[in-house]
Amino acid sequence: METESRYKTRESFISDLAFAMSDHDIMEDQYLNLTQQIVSVIQREDYSWGKKWPAEGDEVIYVDKTPSWEAFHQMEEFADSINDSRITRQLYNALDKRHPFSAFRDAAERTGVIQQWYQWRDRWQNSQAEEWMRENGVDLKDGRIVADGNHTHIWSWEDDED
Repeated sequence: METESRYKTRESFISDLAFAMSDHDIMEDQYLNLTQQIVSVIQREDYSWGKKWPAEGDEVIYVDKTPSWEAFHQMEEFADSINDSRITRQLYNALDKRHPFSAFRDAAERTGVIQQWYQWRDRWQNSQAEEWMRENGVDLKDGRIVADGNHTHIWSWEDDED
């Protein structure tokens, strides 16, 4: 039985993959599941359905999280790209605070550059996802996620118990 992909465009697939790579709120590992045609977190057991994900035997590829230092560096690059030294200074001051990610977002909102920041961040995250796809031999072709097989493995819950 072939599972239909939920991705109709390469852009929507890249967007989901970029989100998975950048979402540090989710502590669980995330995988690209070629069998189920989705990007999702590993679930130990879904009690509402009584089953585990991924299923035993699914073909998966681990999705690396973007290190926080890289995301921090992107905030610095964005601040440097602003042509207003007052705004740049406020953004850098936010990066020196105890919670720099939320402080930076607040400073970007306060200074009126939040939409510019979101566009910058999204372009960068999408380029990170595309790079991951190249490195892992993954693409979306004819509406299906495909991989060259060099980075895939067959899921086994026994392997995860370690």
